[in-house]
Amino acid sequence: MTEMIPATNDTRRFARDEVFSFSRTTTFESAVERVHQLCEHLSRSNTMAANAAVQNATQNVDDDVSTPNPEPTQEDAPEKLTVSCCKFCKRPSDCPSCHKPLVPEQQKSDGTVDIDAEIQDIHNQLGPLPATLPPKNPVFQDYMPPGPIKPAPYSVFLAGSIEMGRAVQWQRRLTSLLQHLPLAVYNPRRGHWNPNATPEAKNAEFRAQVTWELGALEEATVICFFFDHDTMSPVTMCELGLWVTSGKVVVCCDKKFWKSGNVHIVCEKFGVPLVESFDKLVELTTAMLREKGMRVGEDGGLLGDGVEGVEMEGWAADPDVLKKAILPIGGVKHEEVETGV
Repeated sequence: MTEMIPATNDTRRFARDEVFSFSRTTTFESAVERVHQLCEHLSRSNTMAANAAVQNATQNVDDDVSTPNPEPTQEDAPEKLTVSCCKFCKRPSDCPSCHKPLVPEQQKSDGTVDIDAEIQDIHNQLGPLPATLPPKNPVFQDYMPPGPIKPAPYSVFLAGSIEMGRAVQWQRRLTSLLQHLPLAVYNPRRGHWNPNATPEAKNAEFRAQVTWELGALEEATVICFFFDHDTMSPVTMCELGLWVTSGKVVVCCDKKFWKSGNVHIVCEKFGVPLVESFDKLVELTTAMLREKGMRVGEDGGLLGDGVEGVEMEGWAADPDVLKKAILPIGGVKHEEVETGV
């Protein structure tokens, strides 16, 4: 491109130190001639640029034909970013309990989500499994939706964290620890769930699940609550509020649960037995069954209603554990109450 250099006295300097004067003495013919020269110069510049562009384009086409692009290798592929999302708060998190990738929902071949898969108990909330479990009682029943439930003389509803299968498998653990007793367990943690079922009252699958749970809650002799402190569990809190005055509730809620203060104060207000460890929850459950009149004979059958016999030793915790688990009014016994808050 021609470079213009500023000059004075109506003089313009171009590249190659060419100087042209446009003073008043310049004749019209010479001016016309110079204009023609400038036009030719610009034309040659444009032509050279166009030829260069064509040459470059041709070279690129030749390169594409002669050397096809190689298949991308695994090393060439861009590195996938690991999204750390807290299953507790449902967002990219700085939560100290979950700096790890979000585990995708495990879908079965029929497109449903497995909400009964084994979940690693990374916080050891359930404690160790006993080395040996008692044999299953012949009349023990374990009910799960969507199947119908059958009334039983004594039953336990497992009202606690599920969180679409992300909660620890506390339901399976408690069921195995109660299977030696002549009772029914109502477990809402069904083996699979349709992820397309929206949580709306008009959705048939969702309505059926909620209706099943409401019926089982009403039927149960004891309602056992467990709050996994790595979940939010809004439905569990709703159910606690619904049944807290029923006189058949026992609760396990660690202070690490995000709304533990609310749960503890509600239990304190209404005299609901509450513990913070899972092994204590098992004791509360059997003690509450005994409180409701359940007696188990040495043969594993129910006593009472005209059936006499010797009661099985150690099948239930002492009822005193219920009284000890009721929080004192105005304070939390398992945690020092902070002042000045």
